[in-house]
Amino acid sequence: MTASTFSCWRLLSCLALSLAPGIAFAEPSLMQVQSAPALGPLLGARAIPGQVVVLRAQTGGRVEYVAGPVGTPVRADEVVVGLGTDALRAQRAQAEAAYQAAQVALGNGYSQYQVQLYNYGGGNSWNPFSWFGQGLAAMMGNQHNPWATYLANLDNRRAAAMQAQASLQSAAWHIREIDAEIRDAYGVSPFYGVILQKDVNPGDVVQPGQSLLVLGGAGPAQILVEVPTSMSDGLHLGDTLQVRAPDGSGTVIARVIQIAPEANAQTHTLAVKLALPGHTGIRAGDYVTVRLPAAQSAALGVAIPRSALLPGHSLPSVLVDVDGVTQLRVLRLGEPLANGMVQVLAGLRPGEIIVNTPPAGIGSGYHLVSTEQATSGADA
Repeated sequence: MTASTFSCWRLLSCLALSLAPGIAFAEPSLMQVQSAPALGPLLGARAIPGQVVVLRAQTGGRVEYVAGPVGTPVRADEVVVGLGTDALRAQRAQAEAAYQAAQVALGNGYSQYQVQLYNYGGGNSWNPFSWFGQGLAAMMGNQHNPWATYLANLDNRRAAAMQAQASLQSAAWHIREIDAEIRDAYGVSPFYGVILQKDVNPGDVVQPGQSLLVLGGAGPAQILVEVPTSMSDGLHLGDTLQVRAPDGSGTVIARVIQIAPEANAQTHTLAVKLALPGHTGIRAGDYVTVRLPAAQSAALGVAIPRSALLPGHSLPSVLVDVDGVTQLRVLRLGEPLANGMVQVLAGLRPGEIIVNTPPAGIGSGYHLVSTEQATSGADA
């Protein structure tokens, strides 16, 4: 095909494209395929709540109350699950009775101690000679020394009072322990959120440590992506990655906030969490895609204007100029890019010349703005 034949082909192509209803096209022009910056791979991920709390039973018992089914909103400090506390309240009544008994014993012990302290029965104030008689008896080896007996009785009263005081403290701490167990029988939401998972129903009997409810925070969601260890070298805390919304409406920028210290032994992946900005429209449970950073050794790809694709073909195709002769080239496309560009995975190489037919009013100048990776080395 000569140059004049190519010009005729250009004229026919322009005429055919101008006949498309509702679309006005400018004159076809030749443009050179340029390289596009290579980026990292695209991984599937899921959005998770920013806060997740698993409420577990701290004590055994029968479930009496559950706030609602999965999806029920809950407020901060709201009781969302409760166990029966009849047995604990009976124990508390017994502990209160023991506390009151210890109070009585303590009062009696101090009274007896005061009586013994101020009541020394060794002498008789009306008969002062009795003091000498008792003193003489003690000097003569009489074992019934009134002073020794007085001190021994005083120590016994003091010991009884101290034992009563210890019993009172023990009863008070026992009441506090039972109160803590009663509080543990009720699960309280630590934040405003929603019930993500319900593991029990009213009437179920649970054991300590058993899962009751899973709560999720109502704040901005986070992204959890499992990154293969071979692709995780370029990831660091604080990096920003592109996250595409589930409806494909656009991308948002998320920040890496957590990287698992070790890989999963079964999947050989690292769990990476990303923080989303507010009001992204991404909800917990949505499926999203995350673009990882490109490796420094990644090959460059190509991107072309979508207007260069020939209409009416079942497979994406373009016209390639090879030494003045146009050839039909079938392409394998990737994802749509910015500024009307499209990613080319196979079919073109950088530097090749293609025919571009932009709509009227759009300049034919090629300005590459690409954030996608394309694989060069096409199938000729």
